[in-house]
Amino acid sequence: MKETWHPPARAWEEDDLLQTTPRFVLVRAAPTVRRLLALFSFLLAAVPAVGLVADIPILFRPAPGDRGIDALTLGALAALALAVMIQRPFARSGPVERGLLVLAGGIAIGQLLGLFQTVPHDAGPTGESAAIGILALTSALSLRRRRPAWPAMLLAGTAGMICLTAFLGYAMGIGRLQGALSPFAMLIMGPLVLAAQISQARRPALRALFRDDRLTRVLRFELALAALVPTSLAIAIFRFEQSGASAADAFFTQAMILFCCTGVLVTGRMRDRLERERRELSRELQRASLIDPLTGLANRRGTLMMASHAIHAAERNGRPVSMVICDLDHFKAVNDRLGHGVGDRALQTAAMLLAGRLRMSDIAGRWGGEEFLFVLPDTPLAGAEAVAEILRHALGEELRIMPSGDIGTGPGGKALTASFGCAALDTSRPDGFERALDAADRALYAAKRSGRNRVESAPLPMAGVG
Repeated sequence: MKETWHPPARAWEEDDLLQTTPRFVLVRAAPTVRRLLALFSFLLAAVPAVGLVADIPILFRPAPGDRGIDALTLGALAALALAVMIQRPFARSGPVERGLLVLAGGIAIGQLLGLFQTVPHDAGPTGESAAIGILALTSALSLRRRRPAWPAMLLAGTAGMICLTAFLGYAMGIGRLQGALSPFAMLIMGPLVLAAQISQARRPALRALFRDDRLTRVLRFELALAALVPTSLAIAIFRFEQSGASAADAFFTQAMILFCCTGVLVTGRMRDRLERERRELSRELQRASLIDPLTGLANRRGTLMMASHAIHAAERNGRPVSMVICDLDHFKAVNDRLGHGVGDRALQTAAMLLAGRLRMSDIAGRWGGEEFLFVLPDTPLAGAEAVAEILRHALGEELRIMPSGDIGTGPGGKALTASFGCAALDTSRPDGFERALDAADRALYAAKRSGRNRVESAPLPMAGVG
């Protein structure tokens, strides 16, 4: 019965469940990051706004010959930035947010229909790309709580591809693509695209990217490489080509970036699924190693692990801890006379009956054979004796073994009794659990020798006695 054991220095150190459980720290941080991106876009939009109001061309047309941002596009992007800033993460859109989205969408639709022709004809394209990007972003933000999540993600991705097209046009010197977006429109829309995608961080499709574990950090690094490496190589190759880069080169680069990023995401999703299955299997194995399959109570290892928590907590708080060992009387005779099947059912019934009389904070475990161990936090020895009497009375009164082998609670049959040994645990000693277990064991044998079906207690340990 004696188990040599000392409480570990760190609670739950061997519990692999806590070591492998993913933490969604970045998902919780997603609303803050999203608001910061939107704030950056809004503040950046103030620069060309001042230029348009004060008629300072360099503020809304940073380089000679570049297409400047028009007032309506700027207003729509500022409305989107404000909508993202006031967006509540887990709630539906409020009236102000909906109003800003409707305003931005209305401006974009009006531009697409040719209702607002405010850009001079010699300034380049008329902003259809910006209008499409704004409309896609507006739709993505409007669908952020809808299921499935892929329409919102696809629409935000469409706006992102428009920004990427303009960026490649400027970086590779492709005149036909430089007019896709003005520099300010590209810089303002880019963070809003990221904010729209981050709004989906809690969705299963993207949640795997926002966990704070080693596997996810590797996935984010691979995704960054998949986006940056093709872009950098394409710029380095096509920018200095003698014949110059063409729109086809830029579209090929975009296709390569999409292919690489999609491949990383699909691989990460599959890897995440395999990791989740591994964790589920690990939980099942962990449960099997801690739970007694017959009674459903903690087995010896599980009881020791949970007792370590109770002992450490009691030591920190200066609270008493007691333990009770219970041994069913004459249980071997039940197995010999009625068979092990009846004995197993009697053990199951006794375990449920005993555990049902304990508090939620108490620890009940099958210590071995027909023995049970109960660890009672915040309970002095007198309280443990009272609990043991309650358990003894309940077992003797309610559990009956019929001659037919049935286990019942009605009249007739033979009562299944138990003997109990109680001891107080000295939490100030490193071997307090082992000493209390020894004392409860001796008390249990004293109860057996005194006629069984009784409660005996070990004397309280004297202070300073080693």
